[in-house]
Amino acid sequence: MSILSPTDRAVLWRMTVTSGSEERASRLKILASEILESAGRRLDLYSDHDDEVIETVEILDASGLLGRDDLREAFEDADEDDDRAQVFAALLASHLDAAAEIERLGVDVRLRALRLAGVWRGHVRDRASEKHGWLSAAQVAARYGVTPQAVYKWIEAGRVRAERTPGGSWRLAADQFEPRRPRQHAATALKAKLVERGGSATSPSDEKLAAEIVARRRS
Repeated sequence: MSILSPTDRAVLWRMTVTSGSEERASRLKILASEILESAGRRLDLYSDHDDEVIETVEILDASGLLGRDDLREAFEDADEDDDRAQVFAALLASHLDAAAEIERLGVDVRLRALRLAGVWRGHVRDRASEKHGWLSAAQVAARYGVTPQAVYKWIEAGRVRAERTPGGSWRLAADQFEPRRPRQHAATALKAKLVERGGSATSPSDEKLAAEIVARRRS
């Protein structure tokens, strides 16, 4: 399968989101296949990841989150470079987290959403860049379980230290963040327990999380 152009990927996404019930299942599989082809080579995803990508698309569709413009826009450019592919992966993880908060999906689906969110975060690699003292917006988003857009808001508000790269992307000083992701892993485990017990699994707001990060940095 040849990789589609950004315009064609946008059309495929819209066609999938607006398709009727009779063709929707096949469109979702086509979309999942293109995700694997376009973003996969940047994220080290191969054919053995087929089921995880299909399941991701199906859960986001069932939750109503597949129609999000930020996902479509990130998908359009996901094969351009590693940073953009990681932005897409971080967005998938964040929206799967959101799907896990939708009670009508049922316990099994919500737990699967949390598991898949962890899988996608695992594809956002930060080891090499952190050694050089910087993290991308996608890497920070994956670490704290928010969208890259939330990280951009933190940058605009001056809550975190960042600078532009020669290519126009943002990079954030790694020393202002925790060296690993214990908070996110603990939050995911807690969410899973709450879902299993039939309770709420609501995440903290972006504003609350940003305030927490700033407080930790200043302590």
